[in-house]
Amino acid sequence: MSCPQVHRRSLAVLFFGAICCGALSLFVLAVNAEVASAEPVRPSNFESVVRQIEPATPEIQVTVLGGDSYLQVSAEPGTTVQIPGYDGEPYLRIAADGTVEQNRRSPAVILNSGRGSAMGIAGMGGSGGTTTFPERTSSNAPPEWQQVGSGGKVAWHDHRIHWMVSDPPVTDESEVAQDWFLPLVVNDQKVTVTGQLLFKANSLPWAGLLAALTAVVAALLARGGKARLLMLLGAAACAVSLSIGGLFGNPPVAQSSQSLFETWLPVALSATAAVAALVALLAGSLSARLRMFILPLLSVATLAGWVAPRVGLIWMPVVSSVLLGWIERAGTAVVIGIISGVTIAILVRPIPRSYPGLSTDNSDGSQSAIPPRSYT
Repeated sequence: MSCPQVHRRSLAVLFFGAICCGALSLFVLAVNAEVASAEPVRPSNFESVVRQIEPATPEIQVTVLGGDSYLQVSAEPGTTVQIPGYDGEPYLRIAADGTVEQNRRSPAVILNSGRGSAMGIAGMGGSGGTTTFPERTSSNAPPEWQQVGSGGKVAWHDHRIHWMVSDPPVTDESEVAQDWFLPLVVNDQKVTVTGQLLFKANSLPWAGLLAALTAVVAALLARGGKARLLMLLGAAACAVSLSIGGLFGNPPVAQSSQSLFETWLPVALSATAAVAALVALLAGSLSARLRMFILPLLSVATLAGWVAPRVGLIWMPVVSSVLLGWIERAGTAVVIGIISGVTIAILVRPIPRSYPGLSTDNSDGSQSAIPPRSYT
């Protein structure tokens, strides 16, 4: 088989692997639409906390998810909850059977469509001016209810619980940036939830030290071809696991401002990196340049894209994940270290000499039995 045919077949294998990863993602999306509607949150310096529910109402639980991204209300079976919008209009409600409905005509539907939505709400900042609403959207319009969930639980972006201006807050030792409150009606009784938004200083970047140490070790090990590929495969597997954990850790929100492409991009990037490393590791018919240089660089590049929005995990104190915070930090640090070390190794020696079958020598390896002639 000629060399060009081998290359075409190898590229076809790579393309088929990428398609399989995409099909798998779509399958998971189809069977788990609730998870796909979640919106990933990123590390930050802000954390909102619930301080009090007055009067005490054991039938409900109010929690903050994603550091300061979402408010979530959970109700016991048989409990009704009404959640008003910013103008006091009907916005969300939980029925006694756990059905969750949203008033499509409430301005809060648009205002809560994203964390940075421009708002013209008294007492709240916004960098984009006043929001323009469709004609059918009005606080005074009769409600138009649409089911958005079940199970007696709903989460939504609430701009009262996070910082809405670009300048950081000035705080003292208490770390309190602002107080907030949320009015509810539970079983026809008025309830007030109060809380505080905290601004936390950056934490000790021990994860950065771990990333640096991992980079040094990876740069030394990546001089060997097989080790280079195995490390990239391990980093990609770690990234895939953290990405999927992030999806399952995020709440199903009343409405998501993020497209499915953006939601699943971390999984797609890490899966592409894994496919590239796996093909390079298993496809022995590939050329040395493709196996040891092009495919590893593809894996590094896609992992770098995965790392970019997570870099803040190294020093930011608030980590939102279904996993423990130190697992997120350590996993991200290891991925950063591996791709940094492998990149250094590739730049120093693109094709390792020690890897079997990947010699850059163009000869067929045979030796002549006739000694070289000497000329005088």
